[in-house]
Amino acid sequence: MKRNAATTAVLFLLLAGGGPTTSNADARDAETRPDAGGSGGTDAIDVSDKAARKISMALGEEINDFVVTGQEDVESAAGSNATQYTVRTSGGRNYKCQIIEPSRAGKFFSFGTAAGADALCTEFGDSNVNETRTANTSGGKGGSSGSRSEPVAPVTISDKAAKKISMAIGEDTDRFVVTKQEDVESSVGMKGTEYTVRTNGGRTYKCQVLEPSKLGKLVSFGTAGGADALCTDFTKGSRDQGKTNQANCNALLRAAHKCD
Repeated sequence: MKRNAATTAVLFLLLAGGGPTTSNADARDAETRPDAGGSGGTDAIDVSDKAARKISMALGEEINDFVVTGQEDVESAAGSNATQYTVRTSGGRNYKCQIIEPSRAGKFFSFGTAAGADALCTEFGDSNVNETRTANTSGGKGGSSGSRSEPVAPVTISDKAAKKISMAIGEDTDRFVVTKQEDVESSVGMKGTEYTVRTNGGRTYKCQVLEPSKLGKLVSFGTAGGADALCTDFTKGSRDQGKTNQANCNALLRAAHKCD
């Protein structure tokens, strides 16, 4: 009985000693995965090789140099499915990428010839404008320190419009407010809305979103889809003032002269 007890104790110690070796190996493997700029564990999710390759081409980053941390379905035109991926590179850059693929109906009506589009990625990050700059600056005229304009009450808009604006300006939906909303001229069958947007970092944009009107939906039998937001930078003194959708204009697109 004593030998059995001694043998059991030795085996227990050997097994217990083997645990940390396995944990250390796992830890070393974890260190090789892309992290949020070294800021602790990133909750990466698995995506298809096809999606990963499209994101890689859009970012100009190798597949091993980024992780996908979020995935959700977003609005798309009839006959297609759109997915938005939240991406973080090993260098600490943050992106949201949308990929459109044909749905089952789209493949059926195209006799299997419909193909998916390339990924469209927008970089998300802190605004370049100093966060201390606020809406209290009176029209850029540099009013006296004692004079302040009244803060503008935010306007509530739909989640769909907010997400489109978010993708156009490269800011998460909780980092900007809409201060004005009005209808603008649009083509027959469409409804145009212009939103005045102010970010937490002090930037101002005007964004136009086109959606099919009731007539447009009726004529297209409900297949008409809305367009992405077109946002122009209205920030006084900004180097991007007057430019449209610079968030979507990455280095690859500029090199191909697809945007200014």
